[in-house]
Amino acid sequence: MRRILILLLAAAGASVAVAPSPAGAAVCKDYADQAAAQRAADTVDADHDGVYCEGLPCPCLKPGAAGGPSRPAAGRHRRQAFRLGATIRLGPRTRTHDCAVRGPLPDPRCTPGAVYEHATRPRVCDPGYSAMVRDVSDTVRDRVYAEYGIGRHRASTYEIDHLVPLELGGSNSIANLFPEAASPAPGYHEKDRVEDRAHARVCGGARTLRSTQRSIAEDWTVLYRAYVLPRA
Repeated sequence: MRRILILLLAAAGASVAVAPSPAGAAVCKDYADQAAAQRAADTVDADHDGVYCEGLPCPCLKPGAAGGPSRPAAGRHRRQAFRLGATIRLGPRTRTHDCAVRGPLPDPRCTPGAVYEHATRPRVCDPGYSAMVRDVSDTVRDRVYAEYGIGRHRASTYEIDHLVPLELGGSNSIANLFPEAASPAPGYHEKDRVEDRAHARVCGGARTLRSTQRSIAEDWTVLYRAYVLPRA
């Protein structure tokens, strides 16, 4: 009797082992673009920042964008920001009104860029770092739009972007925020791709974190031409 029971259990185990995987996409290559993967939200979010399949071509969506999943709650993780030290501006912030974008670039008088003092390479390369420190309120977003004189607009027209991205040690300070348009290209979709590739180079040791922060703050389109256009 015992032998029969063992054989039955073995047979059941074998049937489980060969059972087909559940239907549905589970890898990025199942999607034509990042926006589609973001809407589905059923792939692996490798760095836990709420953005799926960041390597796929645009059109793109970020957490909280129309049609995408809501932003991951920072909640208990926000205390991590207090261990990042002071915000260091990469230039003086001399204006708080009548700011004007310069194509894909912010007004340096209003948005000189800013980084966290203790946002080191090991920290920013730790999976989930961006989600842990992301903390920009709707009130601050409205203030940025007001400083740049932007009133009513469609949700997909602009996004309040970090000039120096969080994944590269950027601060949530208003000195590091500006309204970035989606079009004409390069816009915020293209900047997302620059950020991902710059992050990969920093974490792979090909670039230093501080020099990359400076390059993006001064003119991120230089890295766009270096990293994205050759692959387009």
